[in-house]
Amino acid sequence: MKNVKVGVIGAGRAGMMHIENMLTLNTIELVAVADVLIENVQEKLHEAGIEQTFKDYHELLAVPQIEAVFIFTSTDTHEAICLAAAQAKKHIFCEKPLSMTGQEADSLTVMQSVKENGVRMAIGFNRRLDHQFRTIWEKVEKGEVGEPQIVKITSRDPDLLSHALIQRIGGLIFDFTMHDFDMARYMMHSNVTEVFANGATLIDPTLSEINDIDTLALVLKFENGGFALIDNSRRAVYGYDQRVEVFGSKGMLKAENVSNSTVEHYTSKATLLDKPLPIFNDRYQQAYRQEIIDFVSNLVTGQPFAATPLDVVMAQRVAMAAIASIQTGKAVPVDPKEPIV
Repeated sequence: MKNVKVGVIGAGRAGMMHIENMLTLNTIELVAVADVLIENVQEKLHEAGIEQTFKDYHELLAVPQIEAVFIFTSTDTHEAICLAAAQAKKHIFCEKPLSMTGQEADSLTVMQSVKENGVRMAIGFNRRLDHQFRTIWEKVEKGEVGEPQIVKITSRDPDLLSHALIQRIGGLIFDFTMHDFDMARYMMHSNVTEVFANGATLIDPTLSEINDIDTLALVLKFENGGFALIDNSRRAVYGYDQRVEVFGSKGMLKAENVSNSTVEHYTSKATLLDKPLPIFNDRYQQAYRQEIIDFVSNLVTGQPFAATPLDVVMAQRVAMAAIASIQTGKAVPVDPKEPIV
């Protein structure tokens, strides 16, 4: 397969994790990295053989041999960088979401620019590439549970984030639950028509100072008449809690937590088993690597990406409705009609 020359914009915690994955792949040539704090990682990048490093991402976009860019910056920068990348005629992989606001027109402008400039764009909904969740999706697609009726998703982080980080990445709903909105639609094979949400600060009351929450419960309704039940928490003392269930007319599919061991110890007093993996980059290590492989492979072959800008726009709609539902205490309708760009 063709070796694709790429650049990375954003070399923070997540960006460096992705860069380390890229360096192990023989289908990618990592040409350059840009970050506003590039001095923090420059030595490490040079040791890895990446000579071109920039503070300004526009300089990276001007490098002629770069064919595609991976965007791992904070959420509040995604739309502007994606627009600039499209105008520079670079293919784009961008972490979710595109926006933290209800201004869908801005996300649609990015999609329009991608189309007009003849490039392709994928979104980093990495859970679609998790082999367990992917297996469930494929079985639902084949009709093995009949008509899907209820999707249940549990997503609980191991601990709180700093207020400063939360304000850059979008709070619980736009950063964390965004994955669940996409996963619910992905598993149900239908678009959301209504959201009822209730949220609170049961762990850290100071989150209310930045208009965020740490505990969330939601009910989604879909065009096919089915429902999704989602619960989130910012602190699960036992590890990173990630579970998905699809119930349908012919049965049920379920993916439980992942741990370091499948050994269970049964005694007269208790049943003992390992706790779930402790953090997201451990739990989804395979999925993060696979989404990069998927992007490059499908870019070369012309096959569809696992997740597209359309998918993130539909998830963003649900996020805005969830926020409105928390504020009003009422169910909020969601437009299920997919935008045409």
